[in-house]
Amino acid sequence: MLTLFISLIIAVAAGFASSFDLTTVWCVFNGVVVFAVCWIVIGLLIRRKVNKVNASIQEIMASAQAKINRKMNAFQNRPGANVKSVQKTLEKEQAAAVQEAINATGAMEKFFKWNILLKKQITTMRMMLYYQIRDFAKVDELLPGCLLFDPRAIAFKLARMYKKNDPKLEKFFRKKVKHCKGENSALLYGLYSWILVKQGEADKAFELLTAARKKTDNSTIVENREKLANGKVKHFSNSGLGELWYSLYLEEPKIKQQRMHRRF
Repeated sequence: MLTLFISLIIAVAAGFASSFDLTTVWCVFNGVVVFAVCWIVIGLLIRRKVNKVNASIQEIMASAQAKINRKMNAFQNRPGANVKSVQKTLEKEQAAAVQEAINATGAMEKFFKWNILLKKQITTMRMMLYYQIRDFAKVDELLPGCLLFDPRAIAFKLARMYKKNDPKLEKFFRKKVKHCKGENSALLYGLYSWILVKQGEADKAFELLTAARKKTDNSTIVENREKLANGKVKHFSNSGLGELWYSLYLEEPKIKQQRMHRRF
């Protein structure tokens, strides 16, 4: 917001200063040019500072991921280890890293007054981080203030709507999926078709996946459509979507591996 006000004030001042020597048309032209230049320069400066904070968050996540991977490899090479104990240890480390990343986003709050959309972007980032550690109460609290353009962020909201039996789920899905194409739409079609199957609406799920084939060639979408076409509802599975699917925490993989799901 401050970017707009400052740019506007400088532009008006430039236009007024020009009025002593130039015509009205040139005064307006100068004001518009100055406004655009100020807007761009301030925007670039703020973006540079935000990117620096973003880089530190990525470093936190990457460092934690590497640490967890090392422990997972050590566990896999050590037969007889207590699986549940190791899993809990990895989950604690993941939660600690995610909380550190969430805390790091606080450094961006001072830039909210300079960028109208930045607060919503950071709220979305925090929501997705909280989802990773299954703090769904916090996720539900943050969702109303999020920008939902990323397919994974949209999928998170759909999953929460499903869990809460939200009657607006289908309307929200239809609104969002029409803007997604190719692989970006696969997760959403896979998720909503899974929900329909769970609700006992396999025929509707088949119609959905038939429509999805016009937008994506994803193998999981293709295979699930064929399974439903042949009446093999019990064989319906989104496991082919891999980590994207399991990051929604609607199902657990047969062989559970705790991983950190990164947005950035």
